[in-house]
Amino acid sequence: MKKTGLCFTIFCLITHFATAQNFSAVIKDSMTKEPVYFASITNLNNKKTVISNEKGMFSIAAKPGDIISIASISYTFDTLHINIKLLQQAGYVIYLHPLSKMLDEVTVRSHKSYSAYQLDSLHRRRDFFATTNDYTLPTVSNGNSGVGMGINIDHFFGLDKRKREAIQLFNQMEQEHYINYRFNPTFLKQYVTLPTNSLLLFMETYRPTYKWLRQHPHREDLVYYINDKLKLFLKK
Repeated sequence: MKKTGLCFTIFCLITHFATAQNFSAVIKDSMTKEPVYFASITNLNNKKTVISNEKGMFSIAAKPGDIISIASISYTFDTLHINIKLLQQAGYVIYLHPLSKMLDEVTVRSHKSYSAYQLDSLHRRRDFFATTNDYTLPTVSNGNSGVGMGINIDHFFGLDKRKREAIQLFNQMEQEHYINYRFNPTFLKQYVTLPTNSLLLFMETYRPTYKWLRQHPHREDLVYYINDKLKLFLKK
């Protein structure tokens, strides 16, 4: 009976940790230590996204083995490989590394037509692949040094897949950044009058997909989208 009870306890523990829980943390600027608000936090496994509040805080459903990505305008991205320790840790802080803004002057002069998003993308690409050291990213660190990467590609993928997976991860994060640039609180506040908490909920509930935004590149398209979704939001 005792053996049966022990097995049942172990089974319950395994089931508990295999079930999605809430991973909570605070996002801060690695240099100023100020909160980073309206950052998008996405669980790459279940594709759920939440937005950090004015204190940089967020909570997202996750389970051990999930990969969480964090993206915010003018910052390199960060990724976390969720484990039991992270799920149990309170007051976890994620430091995002500001883009260095040090592209060659010739590059900037040659591309004056670049948008802010395109320039930031160039910075992120340079920072990402300069830090990967032949596509090897540093492992998740408890200290969150603010380097902007938190997942070891070598740990999850074989040597022959490392480059391809690094590029795939970068492209996934660029999609998140693009959504953030188009669907941002500054733009929304021109057409939506909602308290901050309601605005966060609206952004999480009706966050457009990357594909939809690429298919609708004009400002007017997004305005119509916001108006339509706002009607649904207010009905609820």
